[in-house]
Amino acid sequence: MTAPTPTRASLEKALKSDAKLQKTAKDIAKDLSAGAYDIALLAEELGFALTSPDMVERVGGTNLLSSVLVALPEDLLGAEQLEFLTRFYTDRLRDHHNVMPAIIDGIQAMVHMKQLPRKCVVDILQAFFQYTTCQSQTRGDRTKLFNTFKYLTENFKPELQAMAGDFVYGLINSIDGERDPRNLDIIFSFMPDFISTYPLLHLAEEMFEIFACYFPIDFNPSKQDPEAITRDDLAAKLTKCLVANNEFAEWAVALALEKLESDLLVAKLDSLELLHQAAIKFPPSVLEPHFEQIWQALKAETFPGGDKEELVKASLQALKALLQRASNVPDISHSYQSTILGVILTHLSDVNQRLFHPATSLALVCVASDAPFAATKILNTFLIKLESMDLQTSPPEQRIQIYRIVTQIYKISALNEDLNKLDAAIVSRLQDDVIAALRLFEREDFDVKKEDLELQKAALNVLSESVPILTESQRALVYKAFVQLISHPILDLDFTQITQRLGALQPVELQANFIDISIRNFGIFSNFIKRKIYANLLPLIPQMAFTQRILDLLMQQLFTSEKLEPDVRQLALEALNTLLTQEDQHFIVDLQQQSNLLHKLIELAQKTETDSMPSESLEQISGALSRIMQQLPLSEQSAIVSEYLPDLQLHLSADLYIAKGLLGYLHQDISLDDHFERLLNDLTKLSLSSDNEKLRVIAHHLLCSLVNKMDNTPENRGKVKKVLVQLKNAIKEGDGKAVEISAWIAKGLVVAGFEEAGEVVGDLSDLLKHPTLSTAAAVAFDILAAEFPELDLPVVKFLYKQKFFHTIMGKMGNKLANYCVQHLKAFIYVLKATPMAVIKLNIEKLGPLLFKSLEEPNDAKSLCIALGICEKFVQQQDAYFQGHLNHLIPICLELSKNKEQHTMQVRIAALQLLYDITKYPTFVLLPHKVDVTLAMAAALDDPKRLVRNVAVKARNAWFLIGAPNGGD
Repeated sequence: MTAPTPTRASLEKALKSDAKLQKTAKDIAKDLSAGAYDIALLAEELGFALTSPDMVERVGGTNLLSSVLVALPEDLLGAEQLEFLTRFYTDRLRDHHNVMPAIIDGIQAMVHMKQLPRKCVVDILQAFFQYTTCQSQTRGDRTKLFNTFKYLTENFKPELQAMAGDFVYGLINSIDGERDPRNLDIIFSFMPDFISTYPLLHLAEEMFEIFACYFPIDFNPSKQDPEAITRDDLAAKLTKCLVANNEFAEWAVALALEKLESDLLVAKLDSLELLHQAAIKFPPSVLEPHFEQIWQALKAETFPGGDKEELVKASLQALKALLQRASNVPDISHSYQSTILGVILTHLSDVNQRLFHPATSLALVCVASDAPFAATKILNTFLIKLESMDLQTSPPEQRIQIYRIVTQIYKISALNEDLNKLDAAIVSRLQDDVIAALRLFEREDFDVKKEDLELQKAALNVLSESVPILTESQRALVYKAFVQLISHPILDLDFTQITQRLGALQPVELQANFIDISIRNFGIFSNFIKRKIYANLLPLIPQMAFTQRILDLLMQQLFTSEKLEPDVRQLALEALNTLLTQEDQHFIVDLQQQSNLLHKLIELAQKTETDSMPSESLEQISGALSRIMQQLPLSEQSAIVSEYLPDLQLHLSADLYIAKGLLGYLHQDISLDDHFERLLNDLTKLSLSSDNEKLRVIAHHLLCSLVNKMDNTPENRGKVKKVLVQLKNAIKEGDGKAVEISAWIAKGLVVAGFEEAGEVVGDLSDLLKHPTLSTAAAVAFDILAAEFPELDLPVVKFLYKQKFFHTIMGKMGNKLANYCVQHLKAFIYVLKATPMAVIKLNIEKLGPLLFKSLEEPNDAKSLCIALGICEKFVQQQDAYFQGHLNHLIPICLELSKNKEQHTMQVRIAALQLLYDITKYPTFVLLPHKVDVTLAMAAALDDPKRLVRNVAVKARNAWFLIGAPNGGD
């Protein structure tokens, strides 16, 4: 059943309110979409309103028709229907201005219709530009119009180009005078494409001026608007409009240079960005006539430049873009370069001149754009200066500065693949000077001073960047210098970068002249020199030409040398760990498979008598085992554990370190159920009986990691409970070690989310009032809460920190009310590990305890933690702490005093907190100002300089509270 055509009565009823009108429009749109009747019938029935002499009724009728069009699918109406509607709306453009909003809605809906005849777009625009203006409409209607213009320019390009100057002129008039930032954002977004693709004819200057009047943008967005348009966004889009057409070049440069003379920083930065974008957008031939003006303006900002670093940076960026764009046109590029170099070259000959540094900045910009031309001239200037200086007697400062600039020139030239295009004669002589400077250390009277070392480093950096252009004779001198550097009894310079580059280009030379000599004489060198050889050879291992030779040296020093001194083996072990750290998984797995490295390391640790293998060496072996294990596939890790773990006797130091290497970072999916009980018992027994703190730490970490990764089975939990019962019995006998072991086991359980953790934590909290174990119990909470990067705890329960906090508060909450010092200390350790959001939610309850912990004679560690927590809240200007400044400020003043129990760290933290408090509103702080400034006077005479520095900062901040431009 088809819907009836709307009657005049129903339409009159719909026009009585906006709500009824919108509902009727949606209903009519549904009927039209279903084909119930034609839109022409609707227009006929609605004719009474559309042609009514009453303006209000015409507004309502036009509104209804436009609302129907907005609600219709874009592909419903045919070409004839849309042509009819076009005639209606273009005719209505001459109507009363109150009808315009409805007409704009209808036009916006129509132009999106799929079957709109393309000539209708021209009719609509011509009528609009003839009978009305954009700027006479409301802001919202202007937004719709600008969105419509944007859509038309993107989808009806041939038709708009056929309108020629009429459309351009109409668009200019529509934009002229717009001030709303949202509308400007729309305009600035689509106009660059329009300007660059549509012929502007004789209206180019008018189009440019429309945008130039907005430059530079002066706009402050509303702080209440979460999606506010920023000034910087508008400025960036406006700049693209100003450089969108090559015809704008002359005017854009003139505008930028005019506004660059402003005293406002934002105007200068916008002007420099306009020059930057102009350099990118406009062809060099277009900008060449204006280069002299641009250079003079940029020179004023960079040479010598002001104290605004951002202005110098922006100026160099604009100049760099200008030069790089011109680099493809040699005549223009060389003209630009000659102009700039003619100004700066004379200032590159003396590093003590005020203009040396700005000149070097400009020089590097020149090199980045046209290295063969600019670098040659700059390097020649440096060469003349260097040859006039006596290498042996002149101070090294100037040479160091020049070498640093030369290094950057070489680096930039290499990046642009221009290094080989530099003048060979100049470069060769310059490198001779650098090599001579490097070889100064060969003199018998060479004095290893800081400036001499800096000269050697600077020379090495130059040579590193110039490796591809070093001559054969120069390379021979460099190799000789390497041998002497590596064997020097005092100098320790890093030249790995240059050896790696030489190895890639000249592997045969490097091996014969440096690597083989170092390896051949390795045994006769001192440990200092051996360490240097390892440091310089290990980075060469990834290069296949050297891999085996260097590995052979390392393996020989580790495993085949008989009666090797412990310190020499220690060096080799350290080198092995360095290698395992810097190489990737593929290399480590191959190394293990080819040399069975794990077995050799375990054998090395076990074949030596326990007392004769230093713990430092065992630590290195353990670290190497761990790094290898982490890279192996799970199947290999499991096989290795099954092979070696059963035979390990953990009471022996070597075996304990081996266990640490094998198990410390073992993958959590590898089950240790078969060994779990023995490991728990042996590690617990070792920790209870040993007085060696290093061994106990290893045992604790292994216990913690084991219980964290254990399979959650009744059997495993029962084994842990059995050990905990054993520890409880030891605690009853007053054994403090048992308290520490319980804490480490509890830590593993807490992080993994085991229920048993709560019981252990409760037992530890009960010990806080123990007459002899209270201190150990407080330290236990530090163990529970602290982060240990070297500890592998892969099983992490979601939100375990929050759960830990609530568990602790449940166990200790009542006891904190009748607190003792150890309770407060444990409480502070727990807060340190608690997320700030959780503390904030409970601050009413925790705040008083936090203040009490600051008032009690706690140790420095607890006080610093408590002050740090307070500082985080104060920095956020937390309301709770604002309400308790009467309490907090006197506490901080007391802690800032130089007393025996107040360490330097405590005094600094207290003064820093007093400084952060000054960020609260002035009216809150004024009552405290006098008392605080007087009380802090003592801290100004603190014996520690770092304390005095913070005291000055804090006291000055308090002194300025309430002063003009001070305080808040």
